[in-house]
Formats: sequence, C-alpha cells, structure tokens
Amino acid sequence: MNVISIPLSLFTVLMGSARALAPTTVEASHVSAKFKAPNADTPAEVAQEWREADAALWKYVEESVPAVLDHTGSAAFDEHLKGVQAVLRYWGAPKYLTNAGLFHSIYGTEGFQGFSLPLSERESIRNLIGPLAEKISFWFCMIDRSTLDQTVFAWDGNIQDPAKKFQLRARPELGRFDIVMTKDEWLDFIELTLADWLEQVEGAASKPSDLFKWKRGEAYSYRRLAYQKMSEILSTERAPRLATIPKEMLTAVMATEANDTRHLVQARTPPMSEATAHAYDALRSIGEDIPVDFAPQPTELGVCEK
Repeated sequence: MNVISIPLSLFTVLMGSARALAPTTVEASHVSAKFKAPNADTPAEVAQEWREADAALWKYVEESVPAVLDHTGSAAFDEHLKGVQAVLRYWGAPKYLTNAGLFHSIYGTEGFQGFSLPLSERESIRNLIGPLAEKISFWFCMIDRSTLDQTVFAWDGNIQDPAKKFQLRARPELGRFDIVMTKDEWLDFIELTLADWLEQVEGAASKPSDLFKWKRGEAYSYRRLAYQKMSEILSTERAPRLATIPKEMLTAVMATEANDTRHLVQARTPPMSEATAHAYDALRSIGEDIPVDFAPQPTELGVCEK
C-alpha cells in the first residue's frame, strides 16, 4: 500500500491503535463461525500472512466505523465486516474479494445506511484495497438488490458465453444508473452477497427490526429464494473451488431457523430512508410492481428443508 497517496485524514485513521480481532461469545456460538478462516486448520504461515496484510486495513475500519451501530446483525458493524472477510477466506476467495468483504458496506447500502464514507473518498479506498476490490464494494453499496435477484433467477443452469454481460441498476433514489458486470464480476458479486448474508442472518434473527419489518426470527425470510439460487450458481459456475462449501454453509445456517418462520419470504428490502420511499411511490405511479407491504409474506415456495 502506498501510504503517501492517502489523504492526511485517512492516514491519521490508519495510524490509530487496532483492537485485537476476537469474536464475541454470541458470534462464536453461531453456526456461521464454523465457516470462517483463519481457524484451527489454517496453516500458521498463512494466518500470519493474513494478519500482516490486514493490519492497515483493520486499523482503518476500527477507527473509522463506529463500534455500535443499528446494523442487522447482533455484532458491532466492524466485526461484521471482518466476519464477511473471514467467510470469504474460508471459501478460498482471492485477495481482492476478501478485501471487498472487509469494505463491502463502506459507502452505505440499500439495507444499511447507519454509516457511510462520502463517495469523494473512492480514490483513497482504491489506493487502500485495490481498484477491483473497491469497484465491487462500490457496486455493493449502490445496487438495487432486486435487479441482482432478477439476474439470479434468470440463470438457467450454465453460462455458456464467457463474454455475457449482466445488466443491473443502482437504487432508485440514486438515479438507477446502469451497473454492467462481466460474468466473473457477477459471480464475484454473488459470492460476496451470499457470504455477507450468511455471516449475519443468525444475529439478525435474534431480534425484531422495525426497519426491515421483521418480527423476532423473521430475518431468515429475507430474499430467501434468491440466496438459495445463489448457492446453486456458485456450486456450478465455480465448481473447482465452490462445489459444496456455500451450499453446506447455507444449509447449516438456515437449519438454525425455527419451524414457524420457514414458510415466509421477504422478496425486497423495505425503504431505509424517506428518499427511497418517495422513489418507490414514484415508480408505483408509473406502473412498476413494487410492494406496498414489505413485511415477510407466507408462501409454500419459501419453505426450507431442515
């Protein structure tokens, strides 16, 4: 990393003292903890290499991200970021994708707007984690998740054309600009998206959420069918590395769901701001199919196997 290229405000953050990375008792009790690295099976030299590579990145996150935020999971938001990175490492993801895991919500997302860096800092973040990791993080923050899910449900079992492009859009309150991904970028994005949710859903389900329209336990319903399809896509399109692991993790995590919510599906993210709510009203007025009731809905298609 070229520290000289980072503005003084960010350099000051990077030089702050870092806390030791240690999961809370609640996090350690989650099934998702079994699918994180480093762990007891990680070679000592690999774990040490990760620690050294992460030092500057973690300092930045720990000093820049408030320790307690109204995030969907039960852990502090910065611990969630580290948790997503740890899941991706367990899955054997490349370094740029694990870096994106650590910074995936840095500009605020469709479902989380409790903290965000201004987009004027994009160049600084590129210098910190690399341009590809930053681009994936930027997309993750800008994306209208329903447009991602449309591409996921359209997947027909195998992508024959390596030059295929995937057309997604930004959130309506951000102008719905086009986000065009290559096949590899789309698969990277799906991998990050699935890892992000599986890392936090157990914590999210432990409490109700007024923002997400969840009663206790209903977080499991959020985009349930899309996440199931994502695990199938990864097991097929990235079979050499991900033939079984994401499916195993999804099955294990979803098995912690109580029976009384397994019939529920929440297909879309409720509006997190007045700007989003107004944008949805405008889109409904021109005939777009956007629900009025965003709460989880009963459907037989949403029942998950134990």
